Amino acid sequence: MKLLQSLLDLVYSRTCVLCARPLTHDEDVICRRCIDELPFTHYDFSDRHKLARILQAKAPIHKATSLLFYSKTGLSGKLIHKLKYHHHARVGPRLADFLAPRLMTDPPHIILPVPLHPRKLRLRGYNQTEGFARRLARHTGARFVPNALRKRRHTPSQTTKSPWERWQNVSQGFKLRTRSNWNGRHILLTDDVITTGATLAAIVQIIHHKFPRARISVASMAFNLPH
Repeated sequence: MKLLQSLLDLVYSRTCVLCARPLTHDEDVICRRCIDELPFTHYDFSDRHKLARILQAKAPIHKATSLLFYSKTGLSGKLIHKLKYHHHARVGPRLADFLAPRLMTDPPHIILPVPLHPRKLRLRGYNQTEGFARRLARHTGARFVPNALRKRRHTPSQTTKSPWERWQNVSQGFKLRTRSNWNGRHILLTDDVITTGATLAAIVQIIHHKFPRARISVASMAFNLPH
């Protein structure tokens, strides 16, 4: 197996998505040196840290976690940018490999990715959060449901908006479609980067309205810690 992988590495020239160094046979997507430099949050899957408290102030969220602290000019920002805008779709599943062990303290039954508007999906070619969510489902044994949430209208970039403008922008933008009864189930909502939490809070409110006895948690690749 190692010989086969070595041959494949020579043919396809596998390199680290961050530093472009060749990957060894036991490395995947990101080299060990870059992994050691990533700003991991070390947030457990709970309601006892800053991210959970921020989200719980906006919506009835059970637990939360995020893998990395986000910095636009740092390694985490570069990694998310590669995923979203440079077709490095394997970044999402690789980050899920690191985050999944945290979820095993309270594994979800259902995992939902935050959807893209169809127009943005056509332009990008894939939803960057789906690969992350699908890999988390594989690790945890949860049911991956990629199409239960639909984004009803296109919203401009949220990066320059105030928290109130973000909430107005997203609160009416999503629809939940499922014939299943999720009351009593543990639902995990996944996203790439959490900034104010407005998008996630809006979706949690929609799910909670339909399934008031469901536990709804949140997991993301990165968290833009407010200063």
